[in-house]
Amino acid sequence: MMGIRRLLTALLVALAALALAHESRQVGPYRIVIGLLYNPAFAGFPNSLDLRVTEGDKPVEGLEKTLIVEIIAPNGEAFQVDLRRAHGQPGYYRGWFIPGVSGNYVWRVRGRIGDLEVNETFSNFFHSKEAVLDPREYTVPKGR
Repeated sequence: MMGIRRLLTALLVALAALALAHESRQVGPYRIVIGLLYNPAFAGFPNSLDLRVTEGDKPVEGLEKTLIVEIIAPNGEAFQVDLRRAHGQPGYYRGWFIPGVSGNYVWRVRGRIGDLEVNETFSNFFHSKEAVLDPREYTVPKGR
């Protein structure tokens, strides 16, 4: 019984961390959920946009043709990700990049979802002290 409780507690903590690693917002009839695919994220290591859009319970497809998504670095420099459908996951999208420095990043989503013009900025999609962490703080042994 104790093993099941530990397993359930660990599962709930993992799900809570995943939920906190993305920002969710209702934009007109659409729910946009956005964040980083890999959390925690580390400077210098590949990562991806993790975007899903739904209308009610229905995934919204074809947005790789109608949306522009940029990630904005802590210094204000913007990088437009190459938005692509996630294979086998309707309504999910990826856009690969390598964050160059640690700090807080921002997602900007512009374009159209259906007939709705969208121009949204997301800045609360991370669950650690910063969106992208400095890998030197987590390196063993230190100083490498």
